[in-house]
Amino acid sequence: LDPNDKDCVSSFSKILGTMLPTKTNTYSKNENIKVIWLGPDEWLIVSDDDDAFLKLQNKIENLKASITDVSENRTIIRIRGSKIFVLLSKFLVLNLEKNLPTQSSCAQTLFVKVPILLVRNSNDTQRHEIDIFANRSHANYIYNLLIDGTKNLDL
Repeated sequence: LDPNDKDCVSSFSKILGTMLPTKTNTYSKNENIKVIWLGPDEWLIVSDDDDAFLKLQNKIENLKASITDVSENRTIIRIRGSKIFVLLSKFLVLNLEKNLPTQSSCAQTLFVKVPILLVRNSNDTQRHEIDIFANRSHANYIYNLLIDGTKNLDL
């Protein structure tokens, strides 16, 4: 949808129950849905509700917007701990402190050579929590590299 169409953005936000993030590399959420900014006119909506796509599709019929179900496309790997920024820095050129400064931050980058989306879930510096969104075909590769990367960390 066009982020400059204030009525459309407002309607979509009401349907989702949370504001549609228009600020670069942020997300918004409520108890059931997380809406992640991917680009100026593109968002990823994450929900545990199996019927979320159909419900959303039915409600946006009159809006100038389109949605695509990508449920089977991505795998989410959640990592937690005080050393995950150190762990991830082994595989990323992205400065996590700068690009994921607080909860509700997200960033698209490369994990080695694999495109990923990082979503920070917590502000707790002793227990950082980040979701790594990756294509299903790369998930096992990323998982194994993360496990290997923990071997030299003082845990």
